[in-house]
Amino acid sequence: MTYRKGFTMAELILAIFIFGFMSMSLATIYATANRHMFQNYRRNIIKTNADFAMKVLHNTLSTATRIDFPVYGAAGNTLAFASNVDQLNGCYRISTPDPAAWHYFCVAPDTTPGNAGVNNLYYHTGPIPGGNAGCMVAAPATWNGTGGNGYPSFCGFGGGGTVTLLMQHVAPPNPPRSQFAFSRAAVDGVRETPSVRISLRSFWVAANRGFGSNQRDVDFSLDSLVTINRTSLP
Repeated sequence: MTYRKGFTMAELILAIFIFGFMSMSLATIYATANRHMFQNYRRNIIKTNADFAMKVLHNTLSTATRIDFPVYGAAGNTLAFASNVDQLNGCYRISTPDPAAWHYFCVAPDTTPGNAGVNNLYYHTGPIPGGNAGCMVAAPATWNGTGGNGYPSFCGFGGGGTVTLLMQHVAPPNPPRSQFAFSRAAVDGVRETPSVRISLRSFWVAANRGFGSNQRDVDFSLDSLVTINRTSLP
């Protein structure tokens, strides 16, 4: 009679239990790490887009010589201004060698299929033609922000000028700010005419994007008060 080494039933059951426990633990660890990785990735994307949008706003506002919307004392989701155009009489160019241009930032719904309920921040811009003689002539060229070379007819792609999508999932700012992205109102701390408060908030709601409780909402805000140093602003 020969004897062969083997495992008892109890040992096999114990081995299967240990293997199953380890497999479940590894799967849980992988799922958790994967969830956190995508959560951090999504937050970084939203933060990067908001930072980029704020930088574009700062850079273009630094060239402004005329602000049309929102008017002083009001707030809204449209920021319209021009560079090298006089605020008082609309003549251009103030500086003859430099070009004149209009800039238009606005919030509008995303028309991409599957993005119902999502609002985006768009940036329109374009040159203001003519006016090469400048404001220091008897009959200077004037621009009032309307007409064929004025601000866009609507916000978003196709509205007018060169259009750039700056930021998605735009939401109203958190209190105590007014519920608009751009403000020149005293309630938002604006005390000077050439100042604009910019409140950018991106709010990504997991449930609205088809994710369950395994993903958290992403809410990121930036707030800035920009003062334009232009003597042509009244």
